[in-house]
Order: sequence, then structure tokens, then C-alpha cells
Amino acid sequence: TGALILTGVAVRRKNARAIGELFAAQAGKFVALSAGDALEATLSAYGSGAAARSIRDAATTMNIDIGGGTTKIALCEEGQVKDITAIDIGARVVALDAGGNVARLEEAGARFAGELGLDIKLGAPPATGAMEKIAEHMADRLLEAIGAAPLSEDTAELLRLEPMAAKVKPQILTFSGGVSEFIYGRETASFGDLGAPLAHAIRTRIEAWGVPIEQSREGIRATVVGASQYTVQVSGSTIFVSPA
Repeated sequence: TGALILTGVAVRRKNARAIGELFAAQAGKFVALSAGDALEATLSAYGSGAAARSIRDAATTMNIDIGGGTTKIALCEEGQVKDITAIDIGARVVALDAGGNVARLEEAGARFAGELGLDIKLGAPPATGAMEKIAEHMADRLLEAIGAAPLSEDTAELLRLEPMAAKVKPQILTFSGGVSEFIYGRETASFGDLGAPLAHAIRTRIEAWGVPIEQSREGIRATVVGASQYTVQVSGSTIFVSPA
């Protein structure tokens, strides 16, 4: 048994269902789901250990799950996820091929480049320092999303869920998702994306904010581990789909 979870930008790809069915067919008894941003934020909060830490340390704990295309944020108190949001920030909104040319440019990546006045085009190399500038820009936007700076209109437009309602400064911060491996120094290799510079920019800003960063129980695997700890049971009478 296992779990295949299609998340963030990946779930919106036109071949997402085919990929899911392929793995499910090969694996036999399998749990497969498409996790919306709210569910993914919750799963990563449990899988990273942030929810449990909020009980163990009696501290308001925020987990920030940074993936390839999106970032999910969850605020935990007394073992419960109290507030969540998600934003279009990730390590692979711009990615390069082995030759240093832009091989992947997501809508958010193009937007960040435009805001910075950078000319980023598929098949062409980015200007020197462009990737680092985009990473710094995303880190600033993330700090607004978590409440460390006022939420600007531009950042609000990047949110995939409602802004966090609780204006609470966390006592502890943990990270999960692929970028967390760079934040905690468990990964040093370059994958031709924004992972390493984004991690550096975020860590620098969080340290200046003054909230301690603690080790998460899981990093890149937090969401799938959370799926084994957190379940939702629904029936025909409790499902609502809108629009019909």
C-alpha cells in the first residue's frame, strides 16, 4: 500500500490523471488523490511534525511547505491546524536545462520576472544574477504571506487561498517540501532551479524576523507522511461540488 499525491502545479497538468492511473495500476492496492491547496497545507503540517510540536513545546508553530510551484502555510496550536493559506511561490517556477537555458517558465515565474524588469524566455539563458533576483523577490512575497510584513495587493493576487486570518506571530517555524532540504542543509546539489537561492533568501529573512527555525520531522516527504496520519471521511450526503 502507499500514497500517490498530485499537488500544486503538478495536479493542473493535462497528463496528471494519466500519471496517477499509471502508478496506481502498477502498485496494486494504492491510495491516490488530488490534494487541493487546503488539504495539502494540512497534510504537510501533520507530516512535518508541526502540529505535534505545538503540543510538545506548548508553542504556536508555523510550518511552511515549499515545493516546486506552490508554497503552503499552516499555523498550528495545541495540536490543531488553526489557519492555512497557499501562494504561487516555488523552486521550479523557472528552471534551466543542462546547457543553462530556460526550460521551464511557469506563469508565476514570468510574472516575477516582469515585475523585476527581467527578460526571461524559454530556450534562452537568463541574464547573470536573474535567478537570484527572482528568488529574493519571492522570499519578500512569502514574508508578506506569513504575516512578517504587510500584505501588498500584488502578493494578495498570488494567494491560492484566503489570506491568513490569525494575525499571530509564531513562536517556532518549521519547513517542509523540497526547498526545506536546502534550508536545513541536507541538500547542496543544484537542479537548475531556484531551490538553493530561494532557501538562502528565506532563511536570511526569517532570521532577521527573529522567529527560531526548528528541524521538521519530515522535509520533502512531509505531505505523503501526513496522509498516513490525517484522514477525512466523506459520504454522499457530505460532499458538495460547486458549480454543479
